[in-house]
Amino acid sequence: MISLRARIFVVISLIVFVVLSISIFLFVRSKKQATIKEQVVVVDGSSPDKIDNKASVPALVPTTDNTSNLKVNPVSSLDIQQNAAKQIAKIFLERFNSFSSESQYQNVRDVQTLVSKSYWNQLSAKLPATKVGQNITTPFSSTVTKVYSAKIVEWSDQLATVDLQAKIMEEKNGVIKNLDKQARVDLTSDGKNWLVDKFEWVK
Repeated sequence: MISLRARIFVVISLIVFVVLSISIFLFVRSKKQATIKEQVVVVDGSSPDKIDNKASVPALVPTTDNTSNLKVNPVSSLDIQQNAAKQIAKIFLERFNSFSSESQYQNVRDVQTLVSKSYWNQLSAKLPATKVGQNITTPFSSTVTKVYSAKIVEWSDQLATVDLQAKIMEEKNGVIKNLDKQARVDLTSDGKNWLVDKFEWVK
């Protein structure tokens, strides 16, 4: 016969075992459900419990940007011609007004293809008889010109006037001076290209 104390111990052990088994079962079950819920991707705002086992594919959302009102203006022949005139005026000024005491007026020679024949006759007439390669013993000086703005102020099929804003750095006897100057360039068309016909600084 099992003593009373032994029976009480067996009963208590069984109760503890049952409680422990139920606790482990509930813990494992809740952990598994939590894992399943984490893997469910909600795409339509509904709760995970209402999502069926079919793979949910997010719907493609159409873009709402309306591009029908956007207008792209094609570049006209006039725009092309005016841009060409401004570009020639800019190149001319930067080349013509960038030089040094050692360049022997190379800046003037560099613009020959950019100017009209009549204007070239004026510019070349001022060139001294100095030959390229001849040594010049004068204190060094230089000028560097950079155009930062070009604007058409007069326009026709054959003639154009461009106002230019330029930054000029002058160096003389080791002293550097920075200037802001405005120039006006008149151009003429030979039917194919724009050519500089006159240049002056605006006071």
